[in-house]
Amino acid sequence: MRVRSGSHLLLRGETWYYRRVVPADVREVFGCSAVVVSLRTSRRVEAERLEKARDVEFDERLRKARDDANPEIRRALMAAQIIASALKAKTWADYALSAVAPDDREAVREITDRHYAGLDGHQAEVRRLVYEIEQLLPRSPVDRDVWQKCRADIVSIIRHQIATATATKPDPSDLPAHTLEWAYGRWLRTGERTEQSVDDGRRHFNAFIAHSKLVLLAEVRRSHLVAWRDSLVDAGVLARKSINQRLQMVAAILRVGWRDAEMPEQGLRAITLSGADENERGSWSRDDILKALQNLEPHSGSAWIFVIGLTTGVRLGEPMAAERDWYDPAGFIHVTDRRMTKKRKLHCLPVIECLREPLAAYVRARPDGYLFDAPRPVNPRIKISHEASKWFGRFFDRHGIDRVFHELRDTWIEEAKHSPIEKQIYEIISGHSKETVSDRYGGQKPHVLTAANEEVCKFLTGDPEIKAAMLGLVA
Repeated sequence: MRVRSGSHLLLRGETWYYRRVVPADVREVFGCSAVVVSLRTSRRVEAERLEKARDVEFDERLRKARDDANPEIRRALMAAQIIASALKAKTWADYALSAVAPDDREAVREITDRHYAGLDGHQAEVRRLVYEIEQLLPRSPVDRDVWQKCRADIVSIIRHQIATATATKPDPSDLPAHTLEWAYGRWLRTGERTEQSVDDGRRHFNAFIAHSKLVLLAEVRRSHLVAWRDSLVDAGVLARKSINQRLQMVAAILRVGWRDAEMPEQGLRAITLSGADENERGSWSRDDILKALQNLEPHSGSAWIFVIGLTTGVRLGEPMAAERDWYDPAGFIHVTDRRMTKKRKLHCLPVIECLREPLAAYVRARPDGYLFDAPRPVNPRIKISHEASKWFGRFFDRHGIDRVFHELRDTWIEEAKHSPIEKQIYEIISGHSKETVSDRYGGQKPHVLTAANEEVCKFLTGDPEIKAAMLGLVA
C-alpha cells in the first residue's frame, strides 16, 4: 500500500483508490471516518483525472452535511428555495411556509418577508426607470426597423450595467448582436486559441471595457484605444512591450467584431508605442552565466532547468512540464505535450554530451511524475512556468544578474545564428519550425539535432571555466 504525496490517492497492489478522511464533526452524517473508493485503474494519470471528480463530489457532500447541521444556513437555504419557487407571488410563499418545520418556520418567514419588502422597493425603482426611458424616446412614431434596433441596444445596455453592478455574467445567447461581448465571442471562434491566449484576451478586453465604459461595438472609436493606451503609460507600471501586447490583442478582437458585423473598421494604425523598452531583451553575458552557475543550488531541479535552458534554448514551460518518462537515455527529452511548445508540435530537447551522464543519474533518483523539482502553480489555468519564472526572477535580482530566464533562449539562438549550423536545423532545435510529414520534430531525426546542438553549444563547452561550472553544478 502506497499513498501518493499531496493527494488523496492510495495504491493497493496495482489498483488506485481514492481515500479521503471525513472530518470529525460530520462523521455521524457520513457514517464512516474515511471514504475509500476504488478508481478501477492501474494508470496514475487516469487516477489523477478521476481524483478531481471525486474531490468535487466529496466537497459537495461535506458542504451539504455542514449546511444541514448549521441552523442559520439551513434556514437561509429553505427561504431561498421558497423564494425561487414562489417568484413574485408572496401569497404562494406564505402557503409554502406551512410545510417548514415549526422550529424553523418563524426564522424562515422573517427571511422571506425581508426579501419581499425589498422586492417592493425594487419594483418601484423599475417603474421609475421605465418612466424615465419613456420620456427620452421620441413622441412621434419611428420606423419599425429603427425601433427594433433601438430596443435591442437599450436592452443590451441594461443587461451590461446589471451584470457589471452585480458581478455576474449575462448569457451570451441572450445578448443582441454587435455588443463588445458579442465581438469577443466572435474572436473566440476565429482559429484555435490556447488557454493562455483566451485568458489574456479576456483580461485585456475587460480592462479596455472598464476604462472606456462602452457597451456597443459601433460606439468604439480610435480615440478610445488612444485614451486607454495613454492611461497605461501614465500609470508607469507596464513596460512598452506589455502595453503594445494589450493594444494589439484588443484591436484584433475589435477588428473581428467589425468584420463579422459588417461595420466600417476604425483606423487603428499607429496606436502602439514606438521605440524599444529600456529593458529590451538580449543575450546573457559570460559573467552573468558564470554568476548564475556558481550560485544555484547544486543538483537541484532549478539548477537542471537553468542548464537545460542554457544549452537548448528551450522555453521555460517545456522543462517545467516535462515528466520522468519524457526522458530518453539516448540523450533527449521528448516534449510530448503539444500545448507546451511554441508551434504546438512535438519537440525534442537534445542534451549535450557532457550533461548526459549527470542527467541520467539525476533521473534515476527521481520518482514518477515531473522530471524536475520546481515550484508550479496550483491553479491549472495559470502557465505552468509562472511560479518558476518568478522564482528565477528573484534569484537573479538577489545575485545582481540583470537578465531574465527567457533571454537564455535569445543567447542560444544568437550563438546558433553565428555557428556553421543551417538555419533550418537550429530552428528545429529551438522549436520555431513546423512539423513535417517526414519527421514529427520538423524534418530531422533526433541524432542529427544532437550533433548540431553540440556545435552550437561550443560557446559553453569550449570555455573551460563555464564547462567546469556547469559540471560542478549538476555532476
